[in-house]
Amino acid sequence: MLFIITSLLFQNILFIPCIVVLAVSGMKLYKSIIKDKRRENIKIEITRHTIFCGVILIMLEVSAFIEVYISTNLLQICAKYL
Repeated sequence: MLFIITSLLFQNILFIPCIVVLAVSGMKLYKSIIKDKRRENIKIEITRHTIFCGVILIMLEVSAFIEVYISTNLLQICAKYL
């Protein structure tokens, strides 16, 4: 159980919600484009979605950092006790 928590849980606390939120944002963008065909509104929505994707990218990078550095070190510490 300790092995699962240290290897999978920490990075997935950030990773999975980020992917879900990004998918919801993409669906919202799609619905807004289909609903309102005016060019100005589409540009605003695409810009908003692009900025949001950038924020999610930073959060995914933090998740990758946790996986590479923190989880690896925690696994080494936990391996001493097994």
